[in-house]
Amino acid sequence: MINVTRGDKPTSLDNPAIQSYLDKVASYNSLEDDDRKNASKPESNISYRNSDVLEAFDRNFHSKCYLTEQKFENSWAMDIEHFRSKAFGQFPELKYEWTNLYPCSHDANMAKPRNEPDGGYLDPCVPIDDVEKEIIYTLEMNGVAYFDVLNKTNIKAVNTCKLLDKIHNGTDDYSIKKTGELRHLIHKKEREVIRLIMEWLNVKGSNIEEEIRAERKIKNILSRKSDFTMLLRSLSCVKKYLPEDFLD
Repeated sequence: MINVTRGDKPTSLDNPAIQSYLDKVASYNSLEDDDRKNASKPESNISYRNSDVLEAFDRNFHSKCYLTEQKFENSWAMDIEHFRSKAFGQFPELKYEWTNLYPCSHDANMAKPRNEPDGGYLDPCVPIDDVEKEIIYTLEMNGVAYFDVLNKTNIKAVNTCKLLDKIHNGTDDYSIKKTGELRHLIHKKEREVIRLIMEWLNVKGSNIEEEIRAERKIKNILSRKSDFTMLLRSLSCVKKYLPEDFLD
């Protein structure tokens, strides 16, 4: 996960019909328990999956799944995930809330539990929830990823690491096989980073033009806009050989 600066709310989420639905949700939630049992839950078929929302995801999240950092051609290829569940009994008032909508790969969306754990998760769009510092990322050979908390008293970080481990590595025979493709994609990028660093080291100081080209390739693959940024940056060869200015 990387920290994300979210832009302005897309105009489609200002639909007056959405506000009408939210007003009904507020009225329903204000009812006494007995009255609520006899009342119908407000429903809405207004879409939040609109072009301006997806375009904003492309700009803000670089067309990447916010959980796995897998990059897609564009956000149209991903699900829209609710950071906090929109289900009744949880947070239906957040169904159309811009700050609650996230681009997410379908597999990651399906793997994330519908019920939020006690303490919640780190939010990459909230500066205090610094997902780049509160989580220690480790990438082993063959695309196996590990996620550890910097501070074990940070419950949100603990929950987030458990979620990331589940999404990347699975928890049973079926999900371990299901997540194999993600590990394969990460492994391919891992090998590419190692190859590019070796190329750069081989020409460094001997061929300035090739050195500059090799440097540009490394900067691109480790960019915040590229796949699996935090995991790739955790590689020992990145930490050992690359200067800090290679990382944006």
